[in-house]
Amino acid sequence: MKKKPAKKMKHVIKWTVNPYRKDKRTGAISPVPLSQYGKYAMDEIENQFKKED
Repeated sequence: MKKKPAKKMKHVIKWTVNPYRKDKRTGAISPVPLSQYGKYAMDEIENQFKKED
């Protein structure tokens, strides 16, 4: 049985930051606080799940 030849291509991944991003960081981003509407919507969804139990 023949051995497979070694792969010739080597993939290199280069991380880039989107030019439209303001802070230009590549790490984790800090969470954005929810708006009043977002809080209301999340509360309504939680209430619906509580009613189903």
